[in-house]
Amino acid sequence: MRIIFFGSDIFGLPSLETLKRSFELVAVVSSVDKPKGRGLKISPNPIKEWAILNNITIFQPEKFDDNFINIISSLSPDLIVLISYGKILPSLILNIPKIASINVHPSLLPKYRGPAPIEWALINGETKTGITIIKMDEKIDTGKIIIQKEIEILPSDDAFTLKNKLSQLAKDILIEGIETFIKYRKTYPQIGHVSYARKLKKKDGLIKWENSAEKIHNLVRGVIIWPTAYTYLSINSTKKLIKIYKTEIGNKEGKFAKAGEIIKIEKDYIEVACGNGTIKIKELQIEGKKRMTVSQFLCGYRNKIKIPFFLSPFYKLI
Repeated sequence: MRIIFFGSDIFGLPSLETLKRSFELVAVVSSVDKPKGRGLKISPNPIKEWAILNNITIFQPEKFDDNFINIISSLSPDLIVLISYGKILPSLILNIPKIASINVHPSLLPKYRGPAPIEWALINGETKTGITIIKMDEKIDTGKIIIQKEIEILPSDDAFTLKNKLSQLAKDILIEGIETFIKYRKTYPQIGHVSYARKLKKKDGLIKWENSAEKIHNLVRGVIIWPTAYTYLSINSTKKLIKIYKTEIGNKEGKFAKAGEIIKIEKDYIEVACGNGTIKIKELQIEGKKRMTVSQFLCGYRNKIKIPFFLSPFYKLI
């Protein structure tokens, strides 16, 4: 079984390793190298690094021109397997494999089609998600289902932990899905409510304190990888951006103060009033500093924050 893998994100790495052990992995196609870090150094993604380390042929096309399509066709793949690649494949590529082109998607399709299903499932407070393997067509995540498995989203999950769980689940069911499809060639239509998980924007991380504590807590969980939940405070007439990495719900219901007002400061949390309920901030990062616990933050800023004190959701000084 000759397979070409399309992927660019570390999410697909466990599945890629499984494919190499189980079949003949003839090539990997990934995104072009991009600038990373503070220095914006051009760096390869984890998929490319793995391919080089394992002596697998790697392609990084900027566009799907005739030359690239001819190269892929000349490799005579039985399957194309796509996981978090970042581009939509045209029919000229989808139709190259002898058997099929399949996609591994981290949601229970048709819910959360699109590029950010893990993040939006958390932001929206979902309690379950899963992996769906589909036979690809030319549209975004609309293909018929080969196999689908569900997992629970725990209250303690954030985008990091859920991404890791789904990455492992994908690895576990990928071979089963491929072998089942090859044997029976059966697929199933996507049934249920259709929703789209658009790519996150920087502004999606802005905390709106008039929202409920539960909604704000879910936002923190969902955007922790990027852009991270953030708010502003004013210290000595200077506006500071504060990223929030970890929260707990203090009170789920009730009106305790004006939204955004700090109502309690303890050694390991700062409690803030929301539109409904309260949030306990546990880990944060003030601009120009490293991520820290609240106890570490208070060592430097406790005497500058007096109750009542307001966190601002707006692009202006308090």
